[in-house]
Amino acid sequence: MKKRISHIISYILICLLLAVGFLGWGPTETISHRAVAYGERQEAREAVQNSYRPDNLIRFHVVANSDSERDQLLKYAVRDEILKEVSPKLARSASLAESREILKSMDDELLNIAKRVVREWGFDYPVSLEYGVFPFPAKSYGNIVLPGGNYEAVTIKIGRGHGANWWCILFPPICFVNVEEATDVPVDGKEAVKLDTAAEKLERKQQFCFFFERFFK
Repeated sequence: MKKRISHIISYILICLLLAVGFLGWGPTETISHRAVAYGERQEAREAVQNSYRPDNLIRFHVVANSDSERDQLLKYAVRDEILKEVSPKLARSASLAESREILKSMDDELLNIAKRVVREWGFDYPVSLEYGVFPFPAKSYGNIVLPGGNYEAVTIKIGRGHGANWWCILFPPICFVNVEEATDVPVDGKEAVKLDTAAEKLERKQQFCFFFERFFK
């Protein structure tokens, strides 16, 4: 009985220590270490943010004919086909200027793709494509906040263009990754730091506690 009580107490203490360690509280992490880690996280955030400014990126917008369910689904179908075509080409681009030339050379091709998708869906909407500099309000894209201003962009308008638009960033190419992982895009040749969330840390702590609970039963 005493031995089992001792095991239970050990289990509780281990879980408490894991909670302290994994969540970044207490003696397992010194003040100086926390300060260094915080500084590194801040630098990573600033590097990512500085890489997405009006003067160094290209946006992509697809504007739906209306907000009806059918028109919105059509918008996404056009988006998918366009990104499927430009993704492999822009993935090899090393600069804003190179990406700009690639996109300009594909104007007619991308417009024809959009028109084809619209026809395949049984619509006769007119489709237009514009490449230029347009004013946009401040927007957030995953963990990135884009200030309001004039941005270079490729814009495809379907029909009247009265519906909600879908947008992403073509260069640097984060249209092709999950929005939640936007901070993993390389910045100045370095991988941006991916920060663990408190939920992920808590989950790891719970997994350790589960292991020890099973072990001591």
